[in-house]
Amino acid sequence: MRLLPGKAWDMKLYADRPVRTANQLLGDALVVGWVALWIWAGLRLHDLVLGLAAPGEQAEEAGRTLERSLGDAAQNVGDVPFAGDALRTPFDEGSGAGRDLAEAAQSYQDAVADLALLAGVLIAAAPIAIVLAIWLPRRINWVTTASAAQRLLRGGGESGEDLFALRGLARQPLHQLARAGGSADLMTGWRNRDPDTVRALARLELDELGLRSPSG
Repeated sequence: MRLLPGKAWDMKLYADRPVRTANQLLGDALVVGWVALWIWAGLRLHDLVLGLAAPGEQAEEAGRTLERSLGDAAQNVGDVPFAGDALRTPFDEGSGAGRDLAEAAQSYQDAVADLALLAGVLIAAAPIAIVLAIWLPRRINWVTTASAAQRLLRGGGESGEDLFALRGLARQPLHQLARAGGSADLMTGWRNRDPDTVRALARLELDELGLRSPSG
């Protein structure tokens, strides 16, 4: 993957060591499954709430029918000589009432649709956001750190391993250093560039990331 001309940025998505890789794959799968579950729950809730709009649809249809029927009747009655205008007034008012009913029913449906959308988004967004807020920064931090470590190891050769040995000597807990050094004097081995000491110290750092050193 190339982000800048002439410089390769290899993204390290998973560890080299099988146990760490399995844990990462399992964690990623669980997060994907969690997100999919709550998206499904949000869609399901959206559909359930949207079902409440059914009476509004029926009321709107009834209002439209009433408006058309009384409107046609008013037009027919209006053709009666002399008394047409007086006779059609109740029909016009009834047609207007049907129109008002249809508009009110449409407003009800719009409100239910907005509520369904809001409920679906909220029920899905909250648990998804909580998990991603915990998992995503850690995952990104590992990928960034492991990718940088991999580039240093590939580009630095033995000096790259020396760098991780120095980090291990400075960062690792004392009990880890004691275990890595055994009976040997770590500082003496480090000063003398003893290969076994350098390799052991570098391995302490790389083990935390689940990476393998170039020397194996």
